[in-house]
Amino acid sequence: MARIEKKLLKQLREIELFSELSHDDLQAVAGLFKSERYPAGSVVCRQGQLGQTAYLVESGLLRVVTIDPDGQEQEVRRLRAGEFFGKTSLLLGEPRDASVEVVREASLLVLSKHDFEELLRENPALLRSLVMDPDVERKRRAPRFRWQDPDEVVILSMHKHNVLLLGNLVLPVLALIIIIAAFGSWFLSAKTPTPLILGGIISLVPLGLGLYYIVDHFNDDYIVTSKRVLHEERIPLIREARAEAPLRTVQNIHLTRQGIWAQIYNYGDLIIETAGERGHVVFRQIANPGRVQDDIFEQIRRVQAGARVEERTAIRDALERQFGLRAEDEQPKQPGDKGKSGGRIEIPGWIKTTFRLGRYFLPPLRYEEGETITWRKHWIALLRPISIPSVLIMVAAAVSVFLLTRNPEGWARVILGYGIGMMFLLPWWLWRFDDWQNDVYQLTNTRIIDVERQPFFLREDRREASLGVIQNIKLEVPGLVGKVLNFGSVTIETAGVGPFTFERVKDPRSVQAEIFRRMDIFQRLQREQAADQRRSELLDWFTVYNEIRDSEHFANPPTSEYPEEAQL
Repeated sequence: MARIEKKLLKQLREIELFSELSHDDLQAVAGLFKSERYPAGSVVCRQGQLGQTAYLVESGLLRVVTIDPDGQEQEVRRLRAGEFFGKTSLLLGEPRDASVEVVREASLLVLSKHDFEELLRENPALLRSLVMDPDVERKRRAPRFRWQDPDEVVILSMHKHNVLLLGNLVLPVLALIIIIAAFGSWFLSAKTPTPLILGGIISLVPLGLGLYYIVDHFNDDYIVTSKRVLHEERIPLIREARAEAPLRTVQNIHLTRQGIWAQIYNYGDLIIETAGERGHVVFRQIANPGRVQDDIFEQIRRVQAGARVEERTAIRDALERQFGLRAEDEQPKQPGDKGKSGGRIEIPGWIKTTFRLGRYFLPPLRYEEGETITWRKHWIALLRPISIPSVLIMVAAAVSVFLLTRNPEGWARVILGYGIGMMFLLPWWLWRFDDWQNDVYQLTNTRIIDVERQPFFLREDRREASLGVIQNIKLEVPGLVGKVLNFGSVTIETAGVGPFTFERVKDPRSVQAEIFRRMDIFQRLQREQAADQRRSELLDWFTVYNEIRDSEHFANPPTSEYPEEAQL
């Protein structure tokens, strides 16, 4: 056992990633490996799958195969005893770039990403001793965002080029130097604290401006993940906006550099185009835009290649089942009877009526019914429509109370006048309120829906679009009020149908995230259904081919060169 452990430690020491670890740390890593055996012909890992393990080959022979977006397969290399693979999967959890197949029965030592991350959390010094590629180290340092899916990896996270920040800070810094020089000279000559006080107050202006430029610079995030490209912009106390597009919808990327400084310092704009009618995701004045453009195209290529691998794997599985090369998958078990539900308690009618009235005047801003999520505009969107009738109702009530206190004997005329006023004001108020609460935005597993109803069901306008035509999603939070009250607008760009805008909805970030999540699921299901259809057609071709081949075999049986054997 000690001999095996010593051999493993020696092998790990020869791997660049672990080459700088101390003996104790190396032993801790070695204790996480688990041995597994793979027969010839089996697949260790597939291209496009999220990587969660790394492997060290103990014995056997494996081959590394890649499939490009055009479906062309290529053998990249062969792996033998002592070789290590899956390093990027271990450190980042990115989708794998290649499939690994067993040529000759292999014994592999498997290192789980989950176990390895636990060890790194317990021993941060070990992380600092790992020898990582600069790109891998940069990706590990990338922040994790609230909108990020669990299986989504941040590839790039950047801001505008720092030279632009320095350019913006020139004016406030010069102003500050002039203020210090001027009031410093005054102080030295006057020998009183007045110049220092005045200089300190005036210097707050360039200091505040400089601080604003710094905060604004680092509040612009340009992000590329394994699923999408995204621009998140926050202008302090003014607005917040976010535009994103799935990688599969990106059609082209234009790179532009304007001015001599952009050429010297290598910064520029990337315009990421989709099929949406208006607006694209734009990365403005980022450093090294050419490299970022290449990284985005590389991620798109990986997504496309992963889709081809999934399709080819599914075709292989279908053919193996069709021609009996593999046992049929077990059918899912049917759920048992749940039994009869117990008796229901009958709720009195007056309680139901009260509940309906309460729900009418206090409708939820977000609610779910089955697979459908419905949003209403935020309460802030109701204030303006009902402000005038509400003020008039309060004025009428105040005037009525005032008249009653001044002349109690004329109460009948006051009440009559108030009642007549309410006959006009209340319907006006209810019209505006009903108009607000009847406008809803809905999201199902297949569609987005924008419903605008006139009050009391006089008219309804309804727009719908499939989740499959969504190209990009933009979010905007209007200033400090929107940030404090957590409301904003979400614009969904579609191909051909036109944009949908969910105006002033509560928690727009969660709305955007939910739309993106359902869109991703829908599009994956659509791809699977299309692939199933193609596989079904392919299987029909093979089945007919087999029938033709069998019929020809029986119609023209093979003849033996020996007649007596043919008679037998």
